[in-house]
Amino acid sequence: MQRGFLHMSKSRIRGFSHERDLARKLWDHGLAVIRAPASGSKTKHLLYPDIVIIYKGKTAAIEVKTMKKTRTLYIEAYQVKKLLEFADRAGGEAYVAVKVVGTGEWIFMPISKLEKTTNGNYKLKKEILQEGLKLEAFVSIMKGVRKLTEFKS
Repeated sequence: MQRGFLHMSKSRIRGFSHERDLARKLWDHGLAVIRAPASGSKTKHLLYPDIVIIYKGKTAAIEVKTMKKTRTLYIEAYQVKKLLEFADRAGGEAYVAVKVVGTGEWIFMPISKLEKTTNGNYKLKKEILQEGLKLEAFVSIMKGVRKLTEFKS
């Protein structure tokens, strides 16, 4: 095991691997990508997302999630708060990127599609998630080739 990973759970290590996978795919599509080195750590007072994407002045803040199969996704309120705060400060858009591990597919959803739960957290219903943007569609939005409004909502 690599130094520094001795006290991390296997699920966190896998999560980092998925974040790196997404960052690499976005970079390969010509976008500037930064993965936050402490994403998912206990540094909750630092409000930054898992991944930041920049393309010719356009910015997106991304919260990365994984699941084995498509289902309703629940996200803690502080994660949504940090995503919105960062996107606001950067003048960019906030998205949740979900990797469906069983298919290897990445799905992107604007943060506006999240629904607040009774306990103050957020959820993304399975039906809404299934209508999300695939990687290529998200890249075309970032590059300004297509607008988000051109995709069905």
